[in-house]
Amino acid sequence: MRSMFIKRVSSVIFFSFLAIGVQGQTVGDKTLQAGLVGGVGISILKMGTNNLSANGLGSTFTLGTNFTKAFKETKNLAYTFGLEFDIENLNYKKENANVFYRYTDKVIKNQKETVATTDKYFLLSERTYNPLYISLPIYLNFRTEFIGDFRYFANFGLRNRFLVSNKINDTGFSLDNLNDPFQSWQNQENVDMTSKGELFVFNSNIGFTGGAEWNFAGTTVLKAELGYYYGFVPLFLDRSDDKKNLFILDSNFNKVYFSNKSTQNQVVLKVSILF
Repeated sequence: MRSMFIKRVSSVIFFSFLAIGVQGQTVGDKTLQAGLVGGVGISILKMGTNNLSANGLGSTFTLGTNFTKAFKETKNLAYTFGLEFDIENLNYKKENANVFYRYTDKVIKNQKETVATTDKYFLLSERTYNPLYISLPIYLNFRTEFIGDFRYFANFGLRNRFLVSNKINDTGFSLDNLNDPFQSWQNQENVDMTSKGELFVFNSNIGFTGGAEWNFAGTTVLKAELGYYYGFVPLFLDRSDDKKNLFILDSNFNKVYFSNKSTQNQVVLKVSILF
């Protein structure tokens, strides 16, 4: 459903761009460029708790729109903005302690939720998130004049993102009663789990990118850029007690709930076609 929604939106945007071409201009004279952008990249998690650690590199796939508008005073300075969809894969694993949560069916329970007879406990080994974000990037664009068919640029700015959906896939062991030392622990995968408020709905990055434009036909250019995005807003906030759902056991086997306060940095390669 998510991929079908993105395809429909992209098709509408693409045909809209074909209608806004400016006749009789060279690409160097154009003050507005618009087109489609796609990209792939890696994500690096920096964990905010000693109970969990990053499990390798995550991935990101981006698809959306891109607009670049030159300042009236100079064509070497512009601002770039757009609308993008980020489909991501984030991974972490338990570190120094056994990490548990309580769940029923596909719903992970918070600390303050009433214990039900259908509840089970899960000993977490590894976790994967698959979030979908709507991203609204805006950058200052510093660029050269065209040198032959090529122009070079650097961007600096913000990429503000809003969470649309998220699915959680866990591997570990399931048990019915946390206090029964003789029960059998069952190796299990919990797929497509949900947890209300698990990821913070707003995420923001500072972006630094650089690349080149190739004027390959008329006023149409192919643009490639490599960027580093520093995430200064945590993916997970220090949650209130009623919203925490991960816990460890202390020496007296009491549940000690904690928050996961990781941040995310990314390296992303993007390719755009601008009209």
